[in-house]
Amino acid sequence: MTIFERYESNVRGYSRVWPVVFDKALNAKQWDVDGNEYIDFFSGAGVLNFGHNNPKIRQAIIGYLEAEGVTHSLDMHSRSKEQFIERFVETILKPRKMDYKLQFTGPTGTNVVEAALKLARKITGRRDVVAFTDGFHGMTLGALACTGNQKFHQAAGVDLNNVIRVPIGTSIAAASAGVCIPVKWVWQSHMPGISTGTCKSSPVIEGASA
Repeated sequence: MTIFERYESNVRGYSRVWPVVFDKALNAKQWDVDGNEYIDFFSGAGVLNFGHNNPKIRQAIIGYLEAEGVTHSLDMHSRSKEQFIERFVETILKPRKMDYKLQFTGPTGTNVVEAALKLARKITGRRDVVAFTDGFHGMTLGALACTGNQKFHQAAGVDLNNVIRVPIGTSIAAASAGVCIPVKWVWQSHMPGISTGTCKSSPVIEGASA
């Protein structure tokens, strides 16, 4: 029995798919404790866009730590956050004439989805949201309710309600009538809803979780 089997919770998934012990990683590759080399197509579920231990990012992080930069501040103001906002506004928002505000959520995609769901419900005053089939949005309750995999639903322990699930490419109004309409029409019509009323979370916010 390995130390993982002895002491780690059974609540784990990826290690069951790849039952090896990884030791080192650089850019798109990982090596296990036996020296076997792997090309990492998984990339931390898409988080590692620049690869493992990208040299430029690594040096920036080391420099920040050596300068005693703030590493945890919840949602308080910090110089590093100020610099990030300045760069994001100048690089992304202003060139595209986007009058947006930034919300700094938790470190996971499911935190972003939860924030989008709460925001959509608060603004519209409605409770039901639309989720396309087979989508994965996270494992916290709100995001899990929108996730399409029934296997994950079974682990919730409570009912997951207030989600209308439709095949991608189908409008809400057309779903009940069995008529398929391109998804572009769905977004442009702002998903007006059915009898109970529905709301949609912003595609921009949703996209940030992917």
